[in-house]
Amino acid sequence: MRLVKYIAIAIVNGFGVVIGIIWVAVPTTLAQPSLNYQLALSARQPERETPQSLSELYKLRDRLKVQLDNLAKTPDSAPFPAELWKSAIHRQQSQTLTQQLQNVQSQIQIEERAKYNWDDAAKLAAQAVLIGRTSNPSSATWEQSQRLWQLAINTLRLIPHDSFLADGAIDKTIEYQGNLSVATYEMQVARSVEKVRAEEEEIRERARQEQEKKEFARRELERKEQEKKDRARKELERQEFQRQELARKELERQELARKELERQELERQELARKELERQEFQRQELARKELERQELARKELEKQELERQELARKELERQELERQELARKELERQELARQELARQELETQELERNQQATSQPTPESTATPTPAPVTPAASPPPNFFFAGDTNRDGQINEQDEAGKEQWSLSKGALILFNDRNNERGKIPTWKQTKVSAPRRAAMLSQVNLTLSENFKTSQLFITADSIASPHISVFQKTGDGWQPVDISGAKPLVFSTNIVLGVEAKQFADRNWNGTVNLKATAQNNGQEIASTTIQMGVSPWMIAPNTAPVTEVQVSDRGSVNSEFISQLKQAVEPTGAQVKIIQGDRTWMQDTQKNGYVQLPEKSDIRQFKVAIKSNSEPEKNPPVKSNQDRDLKVFKIGNPRSLDPVSQWSDGYGNLQVTPPIPGHPMGRVYYGNSGNASFNPEVLNFIQAQRIQGPPVDIDTSWLLTRQVDEIINFIPTQTPGQYVMAIASPEAGVKLLEELEGRGYGDVTLNRGLSTQTTVSAALKNRALIQHNLYLQNQKLNPIIEKLKREFLLGDDQIIQVPVMFGYSGYAWWPNMVNSVPVNGKLLVSNPRGPMIDGVDYTQERLRQLLLPAGVSVSFLDDRYYQELKGNVQSATNTVRKPEERPFWQSLPNNY
Repeated sequence: MRLVKYIAIAIVNGFGVVIGIIWVAVPTTLAQPSLNYQLALSARQPERETPQSLSELYKLRDRLKVQLDNLAKTPDSAPFPAELWKSAIHRQQSQTLTQQLQNVQSQIQIEERAKYNWDDAAKLAAQAVLIGRTSNPSSATWEQSQRLWQLAINTLRLIPHDSFLADGAIDKTIEYQGNLSVATYEMQVARSVEKVRAEEEEIRERARQEQEKKEFARRELERKEQEKKDRARKELERQEFQRQELARKELERQELARKELERQELERQELARKELERQEFQRQELARKELERQELARKELEKQELERQELARKELERQELERQELARKELERQELARQELARQELETQELERNQQATSQPTPESTATPTPAPVTPAASPPPNFFFAGDTNRDGQINEQDEAGKEQWSLSKGALILFNDRNNERGKIPTWKQTKVSAPRRAAMLSQVNLTLSENFKTSQLFITADSIASPHISVFQKTGDGWQPVDISGAKPLVFSTNIVLGVEAKQFADRNWNGTVNLKATAQNNGQEIASTTIQMGVSPWMIAPNTAPVTEVQVSDRGSVNSEFISQLKQAVEPTGAQVKIIQGDRTWMQDTQKNGYVQLPEKSDIRQFKVAIKSNSEPEKNPPVKSNQDRDLKVFKIGNPRSLDPVSQWSDGYGNLQVTPPIPGHPMGRVYYGNSGNASFNPEVLNFIQAQRIQGPPVDIDTSWLLTRQVDEIINFIPTQTPGQYVMAIASPEAGVKLLEELEGRGYGDVTLNRGLSTQTTVSAALKNRALIQHNLYLQNQKLNPIIEKLKREFLLGDDQIIQVPVMFGYSGYAWWPNMVNSVPVNGKLLVSNPRGPMIDGVDYTQERLRQLLLPAGVSVSFLDDRYYQELKGNVQSATNTVRKPEERPFWQSLPNNY
């Protein structure tokens, strides 16, 4: 636009020059009427460069003032009338310079104002930067910084678009807007932190105001009551007759109402009795059908077991025949070798005798000698006993010979896993080739090698098969203690007729090793094998105790004041049951995810030895030390695999809250493992392979948890023991039951009652039901997720409908429990520790709590509700916040399994 103006001015000036030339050539009489041309000519100015800064504008202004001063000194009156056009030109030039000066001064004012706005914005930005550098800034500090950045941006926007600073103002505005975004983000983060603190303060303030409100209401009621009494006293005489009449009518009305209520109550009780009889009949019918189904299943299992045992017996007979045949051939071979050695020895002796006879010749020296009769050397005694505790009776004797070469979960000598990572934590136990002594001699599995005196000149060797040898260690008990045994066959044992060996496993069975080892004892003379025998041993499997097992200890992390009330309530509920509460400082919030407590078993004479062994989480090892129980100082902890890098959505999939086990069920006497599968990220596959390799609580069952925020199965399923020993019920989350509970409350006129009391999701019953998106979401979860899960659980775990309790729960859109999740609970020695659902208060009773009590009433379960608001706001509940140490199964696992399992 400026260029166009300059071009237009140049054209006008050029046009003025032409007119001036023509004007000079015209006579004076013709020029008089054309005064406008003279004025136009006087307005012509020389072309100059356009000013590019405020200083140039100042120079231009000063130059124009000088020109005006010079023009003012020139007289504009013409001496002759014919030269009046010169005066007109003089005035025209003066007006033009004056107009230009005004324009320049106007532009100077614009640029000065722009510079002032620019400097003002810079000062505001400097203040905002200074505020942002404050240590530990609050949300108010960031809000002040945000306001200063916004003022700086608004000030820059006041700079006119035709100013020299317009382009720079645009760049600065973009820069300041980026800083404004940072200040806004920091303000929101600070507000979130302050909001949590403010909510706690608000709760305390609300409680104080509520107390004051109650006190004021009480005083107000007393005042009104007193006024009422005064009015009643003053009007008593006037209203006495009316009062008595009204009282009489009221009594009549109440009597009628009482009789009506009694009639309705009788009808209700009659209907309830009939309904209970109908339900009892249905329950008995279902129980009868279930017993029939279980009986059929038991008979089928017995038939299959008999068939399997028959096949196993035949296989054992075949193997025994083969073993006897091999032993016979081996004895024949050894006998031939012994006879050959005896023959060679006789030949040597005969040769030496002949040489002696030659050195002293006699008349008969030329005669051919006749060898004396040779008595065959006596064969070594067959006493070569090598066995472990094959029959698992806690002692080793001749009865352990039978079946010692074939190991199974139900029969054969057991080995214990004896981890050494506490000593050499950087090297996996099974890779430790230099083992000088057992870590704990009490955990060695004993093997006896008993020999006769005939073997005292022999060398004895112990060898293991190549697959198992990296995973076991063998020690010999000597006068100097336990000494390591070379199981490669290169170094013999320290000879004794009664050798005691100890065997330990460096790891459990896994996908690379089935946990069995073939140990061979060999006796050699002069490099020749003269006797050998083999036994097969196996690692005792790792098992998880179910939630129905007794509890010895409950573990919780101390989070300071935020969970102090929860810990206090936890101790009050747990300690009367005989269990202890272990409070751990500085551990992770979600104790259930840190490690999975399990156990292994080993036979002992007239008893059974139980060892606590736990799998430790791989995530954040420096923040997740192993949790040692108060009762189990020697708790063994090991890890499986390496940490996984999971996306934020699936970050909790590997937590051990996502790995659970059922109580004993048909076909799985030690329970069956189940876990959450979110599709993109299932529970740690290495741990699942480990569970499968134990062959006792698998195969694991996967449950769809893709719709849950935590992706963990303990959010929706829990097994709870009943008062009847060995019986249990399965609690499962039911969004449909949660919706029906709200509809039931509104139908009874409690739509305005508050639910989720004191939580961030606090609302009323009616408001929740009006949120149709939330209601439809939960009904969708029931139909598309929970109902298929229930059917799968009934099929996989052989559950009946009477064993399933659907607990009212509602879930938010991202899969978190909308009110505290009562399924995520902890059974402790006959008591169930449950999250306080903060449900609607009806007549002083929490309606949601009462509903759970009614559901568990037939099972005889005692319920303790804990205030876990801190965990609820973090999207977790009681079981996620705690871990338990449970007693192992008292009965040996091999006695619960079929033969040769």
